[in-house]
Amino acid sequence: MKKENTRNYNLDLLRILAAFMVIFIHVSGNQWYNTPCNTLAFNIYNFYDSLVRSAVPLFVMLSGIFFLNPKKENKIKNIFFKNVFKLILIYIIWSIIYYFYDIIINNKDFSLYNFVTSVINGPYHFWYIPTIIGLYIISPILIKITQNKDTNKIFKYLFTIFMISCALKTISSISFIPYIKYLNLIINKLPIDIICQYYSYFLLGYFMYNFDISKNKRKTIYILGILSVICCAILTFITSYYEGKNVEYFYNYFSVFTFFEACAIFLFFKHHHFKSESIYQKKVKTISNCTLGIYIIHVLVLNTLLKFKIIQITSFNQIISIPTIAILVFLISLLITYLIRKIKIKGKTIF
Repeated sequence: MKKENTRNYNLDLLRILAAFMVIFIHVSGNQWYNTPCNTLAFNIYNFYDSLVRSAVPLFVMLSGIFFLNPKKENKIKNIFFKNVFKLILIYIIWSIIYYFYDIIINNKDFSLYNFVTSVINGPYHFWYIPTIIGLYIISPILIKITQNKDTNKIFKYLFTIFMISCALKTISSISFIPYIKYLNLIINKLPIDIICQYYSYFLLGYFMYNFDISKNKRKTIYILGILSVICCAILTFITSYYEGKNVEYFYNYFSVFTFFEACAIFLFFKHHHFKSESIYQKKVKTISNCTLGIYIIHVLVLNTLLKFKIIQITSFNQIISIPTIAILVFLISLLITYLIRKIKIKGKTIF
């Protein structure tokens, strides 16, 4: 087991990267659905999307490190009043902001029914907030697993069954495999969906951070992570071409490609030593503290840039335009969040 220590600079960097990856997904996916799969543009979107699909699993894994630490007492009262209540408040307030933004920008008429349903449903990327709230709520139950004396065996078991389940889930989506419908009859009878849930990433993050993985195994996971990006992009193209429509089966957070990509990136940040950490540690901590706000706000920023044609994904080569827009959205969202965090209510920040 790892010893208890101070704030980990590498985890702050990973959190920042995951926030940027989320933005990258939404930028690269903006034109993806409307782009024919036999075009260069589709393949650029496809590769970029395959490259950053592990963003949400990484966020969940990071949360698992802190919420499943058996040495850190997370009282049920604190979970609800400190963590859950804050997220619910953020969800409601920003859903209202997004609703009125949509009315103002798109000249829509106000109706009480649309207002209520919009606040309840939230913007499309807010699905993550109820998910993480659910994980926070069940964390006192899951922490009993991390307190078990045989946690090393449990880690190996979880990793194995999660990997196999993700692999089977991925295989079931390869529609051009001969007799796949018969194979799926068997796969669909297996309890794959019980394992392929976010609690598995929640536990996986804690275990991967706290248990040593040999250098050779890490190298294997790094190679599988790289191959996963390539295979995800290739299979997405082939399957889309075969089915005659753009499919996103392999982008799924529980595809085996996303699984290995998330594990590879997580392990890299766990073990890599960043030489300049002493110089930039304070700045990195500040940006890391803004990642929740960046996640909440970035769709507003992206929609505004695209709506008023300040910058367009198709205005120049997508190889350059996608990362350029993603960086711009990230920086604007960071600035807005940083300024909002300056506003404090009873000594506490909004984000």
